[in-house]
Amino acid sequence: MRPQERRRAFLQSEGYLIVRNFFPTGEISRARAAQDAYYQGQSNLTPSFHWPAPRPCSARSRKHPYASFFRTEFASLLRDGRLAKLIRDTFDLEQIRFWHDQLLYEEPRTSAEENYHWHREKSRWLTCAASQMLTAWIPLIDFTAEMGPISIMAAGQARRMVLNAGDLALFPSTTLHGNPPNLGAQARRALAAHFASSDLHYQANGKFRHVNERIVRKGRGLAEGLPDFTDPAVCPLLEI
Repeated sequence: MRPQERRRAFLQSEGYLIVRNFFPTGEISRARAAQDAYYQGQSNLTPSFHWPAPRPCSARSRKHPYASFFRTEFASLLRDGRLAKLIRDTFDLEQIRFWHDQLLYEEPRTSAEENYHWHREKSRWLTCAASQMLTAWIPLIDFTAEMGPISIMAAGQARRMVLNAGDLALFPSTTLHGNPPNLGAQARRALAAHFASSDLHYQANGKFRHVNERIVRKGRGLAEGLPDFTDPAVCPLLEI
């Protein structure tokens, strides 16, 4: 069985896939430095859509969307084609559309209720219609189990993804996952990126809204005023 066939079989069986040493450690170190710069309000890219530029931030818990549109180090990790090729081959897709990203930081806690905040991404993307949507979770440091890395419910059992910098976890939008509190010795740092098959498009779903709806172009080839999830400034098709 070829490597991509083994990956597909494991993904189908377990609902997730771990890929070890996917990114060079030097590249991850640069991304970690870029994370520090981002929290100091420094950017080296300007997006073509309107979103507030980074500002100094020292909160204990941080979740910043669109970070890859403000720092080249994140943009190259997520959109230079390497990750898209892995996703295409693993999920058997012809094209990959970028959907969203989040830069994540969680300082250690001395004690906390062990709440995993279990959820499926599908429940947060109710206005998305696509044959496939998925997440890549990229650690920016080496993780221990005590640091509360992303945890996935597989075969009825919660599995903490103990990953190193350079590894990544892939899982579809239907996979139940969460994060326990960080009870480790250092801050939990990660980059989450979300992707979709090329048929991604908007579908109304009551009063539900996703933040992408605020910044994509409106009404192009659609009913007047509806969000266009094919907007290349926000949700580009990725070259492979």
